[in-house]
Amino acid sequence: MRLLRWAGAAGLLCGAAQAADLAQAADLAPAPADVEAAFVPAWTTTLNSEFRYFSFSGTKGQPLGVAPTGARGEGSQVYLPIGLGLNGQPSENLRLELTLRGGYVDSRQTTPGLTGGVRTALDTQLSTTATYLGLDGFQPFLSVGVNLPTGTTFLDGTRFLARLDSDLVDVPTFGEGLNVGPTLGVNVPLGDTMLVSLGVGATFRGGYSREGATDPFTNVTAATRLQPGDTVSANASLSYQEGPVFANLAVIYAAESATRIDGVTSLRGGERLSVSGQAAYTWSPAWTTTLSASFTHTENNLVPGAALGTLIREAFNSNSNLYRVGLDTLYTVGALGIGPSLGYLYRDRNAFDARTLLFVPQRERYGVGGVLQYAASEGVALSWRGERIFVREEASPDKIFDPFGVIPGTGQPRLSYRGWSFSGGATLKF
Repeated sequence: MRLLRWAGAAGLLCGAAQAADLAQAADLAPAPADVEAAFVPAWTTTLNSEFRYFSFSGTKGQPLGVAPTGARGEGSQVYLPIGLGLNGQPSENLRLELTLRGGYVDSRQTTPGLTGGVRTALDTQLSTTATYLGLDGFQPFLSVGVNLPTGTTFLDGTRFLARLDSDLVDVPTFGEGLNVGPTLGVNVPLGDTMLVSLGVGATFRGGYSREGATDPFTNVTAATRLQPGDTVSANASLSYQEGPVFANLAVIYAAESATRIDGVTSLRGGERLSVSGQAAYTWSPAWTTTLSASFTHTENNLVPGAALGTLIREAFNSNSNLYRVGLDTLYTVGALGIGPSLGYLYRDRNAFDARTLLFVPQRERYGVGGVLQYAASEGVALSWRGERIFVREEASPDKIFDPFGVIPGTGQPRLSYRGWSFSGGATLKF
């Protein structure tokens, strides 16, 4: 039942990143005994720390819509995430997973006449999952995640310019309010090689302060109170492993309530449907190829209508479909693994992300790089990844704002960016 050990209580998660968590859980959960024996509680602690760096330069500064027309821009972000996990079985029929995550970021961008930078700790995430193992045929679990507001949400002056594009960097924003997200689900094994996980959840999002208008005479930025919409979700995943093949597929649907700014209903994000998966094949003890892919469809947002307090579906240029594909091939010699990597991202239309309140333009992004891994010991693993990034954004016509028609100067010419992405990390298990 190795697959059960991989899924654990995190079986509801979706995406290639979550698949890595499932694989990690294989080493954290104790294997079932072949013969009946006295139960002995077992715990594993995992510490993970990373360094991630991204830089870009292009034919227009970030963020779009603020940087002057024709001005080249450049930016960078250093992200230092850290995580601590405790996993084990305090009793024969109960498995617990406890996780603490946090981080630090240095983000900045420069365009002639516009420069902004932020150095701050990020929000702290706590999560706990309890899985009951005493039933034959399925394993119910309850998970609760909490976001503690230890980051920065109010960026005065030009510091708001440090919020970079979510397609380009890992951290587009630096904090939220107090969020609480319970999830209830079940893992259902289908033989020894396949596992189905189903779950439903909600996230109750607390309010926080964010910057409003800046007085052009005093340069003082006013604070505004943002109350983001709560989210409900349903998800399902399927994991399979046999011989040299490992694969997982996950689907998640999410909808959210309206966002209020200073008590006024201002926006409601469109419903989201995400499908993601990962497949790995071990050709030989030395060669492994991993393919990951995801698709996210977001319905158009709801924006204020003619009547006060009402929201209507935005008809134009509101949200998009997002496609991501990644391919890695790893060659392993002893404790060392090395290989090439390819990545591709395509966003088919402009979008406005209601979760970050950031505009994200239509674009294609290509990445070419390599991966390096080293198993220093049984409990210590090191990894490195580097990538050269190319971003292309096609010209767009002037935008249409019904019923006012075309507004001149609101389109953009064809844009291009070049960037570098580097990351390195260490994982310790004890």
